[in-house]
Amino acid sequence: MSVPKVIPNLTREEFVATAASVDGPRVIPVTARMLADGLTPLGVYRRLADQRPGTFLMESATAGQWARYSFIGAGSAAMLTESEGQAVWEGTPPVGIPAEGNVMDVLRETLQFLKRGQQNVARPSFPFVSGLMGYIGWDAVRYWEKLGDGPADDMQVPMLALQLVTDMAVYDHLDGSLSLVANAYNKNGLDTGAEGAYDDAVARLQRMAQRLGEPSVAEAPVPMPSADVSHEEMFATVKQTWAEPEFLKAIDTIKDAIVDGEVFQAVVGRRFELPTQASALDVYRVLRATNPSPYMYVATYQSGEGEPFSVVGSSPEALVTVKSGSVVTHPIAGSRPRGATPTGDDALAKELLEDPKERSEHIMLVDLSRNDLSKVCTPGTVDVTQFMEIVRYSHIMHMESTVTGEVEAHANAYDVLRAVFPAGTLSGAPKPRALQLLDELEPVGRGIYGGVVGYFDSAGDMDMAIAIRTAVLKDGTAYVSAGAGIVADSQPDSEALETVNKSFAPLRAVWLADELSSPERGGDNASN
Repeated sequence: MSVPKVIPNLTREEFVATAASVDGPRVIPVTARMLADGLTPLGVYRRLADQRPGTFLMESATAGQWARYSFIGAGSAAMLTESEGQAVWEGTPPVGIPAEGNVMDVLRETLQFLKRGQQNVARPSFPFVSGLMGYIGWDAVRYWEKLGDGPADDMQVPMLALQLVTDMAVYDHLDGSLSLVANAYNKNGLDTGAEGAYDDAVARLQRMAQRLGEPSVAEAPVPMPSADVSHEEMFATVKQTWAEPEFLKAIDTIKDAIVDGEVFQAVVGRRFELPTQASALDVYRVLRATNPSPYMYVATYQSGEGEPFSVVGSSPEALVTVKSGSVVTHPIAGSRPRGATPTGDDALAKELLEDPKERSEHIMLVDLSRNDLSKVCTPGTVDVTQFMEIVRYSHIMHMESTVTGEVEAHANAYDVLRAVFPAGTLSGAPKPRALQLLDELEPVGRGIYGGVVGYFDSAGDMDMAIAIRTAVLKDGTAYVSAGAGIVADSQPDSEALETVNKSFAPLRAVWLADELSSPERGGDNASN
């Protein structure tokens, strides 16, 4: 199949002129637009990424409808990670990016480096074009709060992994187009390298177009998993980090701390582990079909000589977004399952809105969000624009509010993330003592759970989801964590059940994805 030559958005002359402009940009995207109504985001991901380290797929679904864009990361020049708190760049980052020092200092300086000159760049309309994509785990809080060492992280994955995106495809569900993006980074810090950088970017666009034109045998349809799985069947094989009696005792300890006035609330988490032969892509496919959510992602990483691992999730909750200097956060607290009928659904929503425990917890978290944003927003701009609204997803409804503000001129996306991290819905209030209490009680490190997954765009924008309803696939095991918000009148048995219910969607996706490859569960594709 012949592939037509791509038509870049910039000529070589335009690219060179942009590179030579005042505050010459450190990264310039070269893009090409194609008709892609015969492709799907998953098909594009298979052709361009196929679970290689340094690749990803990000999508979004709300109220049963897919959002306009799907982002397929096809390659990254480098990845920022850390070792004993010090920054480590794996790969080849551009000249000028700080390479050594405290990892959080390096992250902030990298975002400043990438933003330079972006006002001179012709950027497509979609929200993520260039920059860093990946996760920042729970233990990032130790750089920002006065905490000691926490429980050991026996999963042994990096505290953070942020890919410097070079090649990407953006699928537009509205018009059926596909935008190929080849980000040209200033590799040597010299203007004289501009022509070579442009030629390299155009060649990468052409290679992506070539791969999209190749047939993919992996796209043959496969049967849906033959049967669902019950809580009882699945949790009979799931390993838990806490036995039930110890977890219930921890809840009682938190309730005692509430009575003593140490905290108003604390969110205690526990981890579930499930052996699996399933690929990250198959887990994502099942999760995408059974639990579409506002933040959906599958990404594969490799740190040093270690084995690759993948992060697969369908998070319902944003921690924070920044766009053109405006910041938005959506505290979510309070949930009910969806009703079987519209009448039943409305009754459950009414019950949730009138539940005094849920309302009290929600108000506390809205106040916490306002206080957090006030640290980095212009005085007088922080506002609660939506309060206690019911938001419905495929299998669950939540009580959600919206808090907004305008970021102060001296602050950037990193500063905003630092101000709100971690989410009150994953820690508690007051946050400092709640964090200490969780360190004292939880038996293993949280890893990625409770951190964030998302992107920092070079233009200064950011969109970060809370890493919940998320599985880490590593060395034949799926790790899924969930938590329960404990307040004064919490019932320990109910809170323990809540962690089981919250972990069910990703664990179920792993279980059902195994059917696609596991002969023990009757999969037809075990030999493929």
